[in-house]
Amino acid sequence: MRAVVKYLREDGNTEVRDVPVPEIGPADVLVKVAYIGICGSDPHMFHNQVSYPMAVPIILGHEFSGTVEKVGSEVKNWKPGDRVTAETHARFCGKCVLCKTNNYRFCRERKGYGFGVDGAFAEYVCVPERILHAVPDSVTLKDASCTEPVCVAYNVVIAKMGVKAGDSVAVLGPGPIGILCVHMAKMAGASHIVVFGAPGDEKRLEIARSYGATETYVLGGSADPKTVAAKFNEGYGFDSVVDAAGPTATLKISMDVVMPGGVINKVAWGPKPVDMSLDPLLSKGVTLQGSFSHTWDIWEKVLVMMGQGQMPLDALITHELPLEEWHEGFELIESRDGLKVVLKP
Repeated sequence: MRAVVKYLREDGNTEVRDVPVPEIGPADVLVKVAYIGICGSDPHMFHNQVSYPMAVPIILGHEFSGTVEKVGSEVKNWKPGDRVTAETHARFCGKCVLCKTNNYRFCRERKGYGFGVDGAFAEYVCVPERILHAVPDSVTLKDASCTEPVCVAYNVVIAKMGVKAGDSVAVLGPGPIGILCVHMAKMAGASHIVVFGAPGDEKRLEIARSYGATETYVLGGSADPKTVAAKFNEGYGFDSVVDAAGPTATLKISMDVVMPGGVINKVAWGPKPVDMSLDPLLSKGVTLQGSFSHTWDIWEKVLVMMGQGQMPLDALITHELPLEEWHEGFELIESRDGLKVVLKP
């Protein structure tokens, strides 16, 4: 089968190769991949710019949908032809305290698709039955390939931050996760959702408005984030801030614009050290939290939302390319000409 393989850790060193179809175990299924989304982390791995360990050689890709091709001998609830998507947690022990408390995404033995075990930039992928989810009939497999980033946004806004009706929310970074967080905040009933982007993000900010942003601004332009924040909560700032951008500068902005007692959720990776004082967190009594991945129940809730048409993705998916054009897809993401790019084997 064809697959996009990162074969050395250095910058680049990635190519399409012919590799064997994965073998499955008794509790696994073989999924024929229909669509694979390119995550912002994929170009980072391509350039070897990630702070987490990456096994090589490895097939990249962790956002996928497809149909069941074959099932293992112990698999009872799935059959060939079933439409599916899957979590990113390809391996975890299932026995430790974290696994037993629905925190398996933090298991020390966890290995995710595309960096710990072979991923889905390929024609087929091996999936343990325990992380498989059915795609509702009303959801296309193209849209289903975006289930994973939608789950990330749900975890940030609903599960972790607890955004509620009437809240004011700021989102830094109008990438796919940031825009999906906008939509989740709208679903939660936030009254004001303000999105800040960088120069070059103008098209993305327009899309953010279509997903529920009430105001959008380009950082470094005429609007000062503190001035914008002063419009809310009697000048104290935003109830909640989502840092979906990652750099130190956006974390500093988050601390500047959040109100005392508010919440900052950092969902974007930023491997460089944070070279600033964190005293504002103390003086404001702010909760700074990280958000990583998702859980089984979040996937099921999100798929219900998608099945009921509550999660439109037409504006989010800007490009569809064949698998062989993966590098063009990476360039679309890095240039910000593409928002969510999906590949089709």
